[in-house]
Amino acid sequence: MFALPTVLAAAASLGLCALPALAQVGQAPLPVSRSPRGQAAPFYASDGAIAVYAPLSKAAYRAPVLSFANSRRDELQRALRMKLGTPECPLEIVIGGRSDGDTRVLTARLRDPAGGVRERIELPDPEAADLAKFRRAVGFALLRARMVAIGGAEESMRDLPVWLIDGALRHIDRDGRQADIDRVLLLWSRACLPPALELFAADSKAAKAEPAVAAVLAGWFIEKREGVNVFEELLRGAATGVVWSPATAARLLAGTEDMVEFDRQVDRRFLAEGRAVVTPGLTSAGIVRRFRSTLLLAPACFGKLQSDKRAWYSLAEAIRRADDPYLRRTATEQALKVKMAAVGRDGMLIAVADAYALFMERLAAGDTPERLERLLADAELMRGALERVTAKGAVTGRGSGG
Repeated sequence: MFALPTVLAAAASLGLCALPALAQVGQAPLPVSRSPRGQAAPFYASDGAIAVYAPLSKAAYRAPVLSFANSRRDELQRALRMKLGTPECPLEIVIGGRSDGDTRVLTARLRDPAGGVRERIELPDPEAADLAKFRRAVGFALLRARMVAIGGAEESMRDLPVWLIDGALRHIDRDGRQADIDRVLLLWSRACLPPALELFAADSKAAKAEPAVAAVLAGWFIEKREGVNVFEELLRGAATGVVWSPATAARLLAGTEDMVEFDRQVDRRFLAEGRAVVTPGLTSAGIVRRFRSTLLLAPACFGKLQSDKRAWYSLAEAIRRADDPYLRRTATEQALKVKMAAVGRDGMLIAVADAYALFMERLAAGDTPERLERLLADAELMRGALERVTAKGAVTGRGSGG
């Protein structure tokens, strides 16, 4: 059975844009080699929203290309919770007759003589196709067509940031979602992300430079909300003339156009991302890194005096101050937080969390320093083993731990 092989470079910028930004309206179709024996009959999706054309010499490519495009459409529809593909703006995929290693993917939006609009993707040499690039092209084309279906017209349509659409397409891939969250939270925790006004700008440097940032931000527009599909509202707004701005993001995501308040809500969202369980039973290096931040004790009264150098104790220091009632109370509270930090993760992290929680509970109960030292050493040993596994890029899954 035919499967699209691997290398496909973009020859045109793929953006979710108004017509003139993609191609001159009314221009002739992009050139593709034609077989002297003519064209094979086109293959159509059942609803007529996708058509695949090919010369007779490449006729065998029609079925797998159409199947791939339909599968991609189904995937996007499930994730975005909207119908994609419409005869009002069909997607036509033109397979070329070349076998010379031409790696281009050509994209355009074209106008028919009767005034209709259609999306076009051309693969001059289908045997040189890179599935990832083709997937992206199909996604962009279907979203542009959706803008037409919900009322977009040439004179009113506005651009959405390319990083936002690229991020949405990346977010849909669940396999990489935890890695994206880990990367974004690492950047955020190190103050490497700008305020919301810059973060959500159309030319956001952070979202352009870091695909993970674009994916996480776009995911906030895609998440389910009662009574409204925020991502579809974005498309509808751009289709009917709303110019993108950070204030648009603030209104849709936080119900405000006050950027200071939006900035606070973005920080709260990042905190929530750290607690989210994307894949039950999975533990990554980023999750372990964030778990480590729970292994400090910070009594409410500590760090308030000028003589205090910091507002927390390490667990080893806590053993030496185990007679402090405030510290014991804090240990009781922190034991629960440590356990909660491992909820939904794999067996190894759950076991590590239980070991630290036991130490904190015995600290609160006034156990002997010798016993506490043994409990802490056991917990540290288990955590070290887990960190060595995840530091190599591996993720641990349910049942990996003892």
